[in-house]
Amino acid sequence: MPTLAARAPVAMPDYCYDLATGDGTWYYTRTDACSISVWTLKVTDVRTGRQTGELNYLQADLIYTGADAPYWSHQVVIDKTGGWGNIGGTVVSGGGSCDGECDVAAVDKDFPTQTITTDGLTFGDILPKTTVTGIGDIGTGRTTVNYRITNPTWVKQPSSVASSPPFDVRCDNATPGTSAIGCVIHVYDAVDTVSLSGPNPAYARHIQNAQASGLPGAYPDGEPLQRLTHPSLRTKNGDTACPQTSSGGYPRPTGYSCDEYPFRSTWQGAFTGSMRQPAGPWPGRTFDGCQISALPQNVTGPKGWSACMIPAGQNSSAGSLLNRFYIDNRVLERDRFRIRIIA
Repeated sequence: MPTLAARAPVAMPDYCYDLATGDGTWYYTRTDACSISVWTLKVTDVRTGRQTGELNYLQADLIYTGADAPYWSHQVVIDKTGGWGNIGGTVVSGGGSCDGECDVAAVDKDFPTQTITTDGLTFGDILPKTTVTGIGDIGTGRTTVNYRITNPTWVKQPSSVASSPPFDVRCDNATPGTSAIGCVIHVYDAVDTVSLSGPNPAYARHIQNAQASGLPGAYPDGEPLQRLTHPSLRTKNGDTACPQTSSGGYPRPTGYSCDEYPFRSTWQGAFTGSMRQPAGPWPGRTFDGCQISALPQNVTGPKGWSACMIPAGQNSSAGSLLNRFYIDNRVLERDRFRIRIIA
């Protein structure tokens, strides 16, 4: 990694500026997190107690992960917003650490001494590496960036500031479908965005109808889905929701295949969902245009599942995209996620 002098700070995501109020609250997605806090450093004459200066600045934290890399970054930017008096020549410098399943010896720290001015940003970052290596391993870590503001004319220097998020970063070598080790902010439920005008509109409409009928998984406030990786249980979910014609199932119109929701790859699927819910099994439902006469329409409520005949190509494409979503967001067994439907 180039030295800090040869780099610029990584830009904060737009959502951080949109949401931040300056009180240090953390906001996050699956792959990044940020926090902005307002600080005032007062310079006081220790003999008289009279204030002789003031430094106003923003502290902006940014954490971003590598979903296909065994490390993450924690950056802290100090942005001077104002001040007066005895603050000329004030500098900032720092370092950092990582607690948990992360290699402290391999942490890349780069927070050299920099003069605080209104002409540019001063910043530093650390780049810890996970100790997760073995197949199936999962580990977490939490970073802390320390910095200290000093001035050669001050008799007494301020104490250092430690900045650490209220959550861990999770790294794993356990995501099905990839051999890469990667890291995510797992306290944020992953969100899969599906478009009604995208490549698989029939698939998107089925999910939209299913969620509107009360089934789980809707973004942002619906009961989340949970990933299921067990092969035989996934098969039972699929066979329950979409039984084959040879075993008394639904006829497949030419060019169509059966799509189920919640997905067979979730614990809310047709078979495992009934196992988890009292007084099951719960019946299926379908919707207008789905070409399944054996299932009732206009059924509502969170218990149960739905099935719909959609073009086979869309069904296959949607399945591949869902698997890609699981990999890109490192969605592990029983991890929560939701589906967002957009126009």
